[in-house]
Amino acid sequence: MKQQNIIPLNKVEKTERYIVVPRLIKGKVHKVVKPLKKIKGNCLFTCNMPHTLIDFIYRSVKKLHLQDNKYIFSRGNVYINNKVVHNAVSTVTLEWDLGTSFIIPLRLQFNSFVIIEVDNKDYSVRLMELVILIALMAQAYPSLPRSKHVSNAQRVLTLGWKSIE
Repeated sequence: MKQQNIIPLNKVEKTERYIVVPRLIKGKVHKVVKPLKKIKGNCLFTCNMPHTLIDFIYRSVKKLHLQDNKYIFSRGNVYINNKVVHNAVSTVTLEWDLGTSFIIPLRLQFNSFVIIEVDNKDYSVRLMELVILIALMAQAYPSLPRSKHVSNAQRVLTLGWKSIE
């Protein structure tokens, strides 16, 4: 009988990869080399990602059936209308079918919480998890409007995945 390799769900592997990511700096596109140190499934991460966030992202990618592409998560400045923001994730499709880059704002702290109302009840959720889940839902369901992504992400974080299935 063939022995199967069982990989624990919370295991994060190490890798030595580098990727060139286009960044918008002062209105011009610059190419930045990012070192990728951690890998889990089809998700690659820079070295400054907390393990609990890596687990959350990986499980969200699995639940949203996004296994056909590589997803690179890193920290950096996110710009909207040439202004740095801290409550949105930047998504860039990389050249040469390298995958999709998600840039999480540096100013956004992992322990920042926000109060949201779902079904007339107040819940406290991590702002970083909320903005990442909204960006992942936009990748999984590009035809839905942004307001639907926001409401679905709020329901998932407060009531679980079964609330949107």
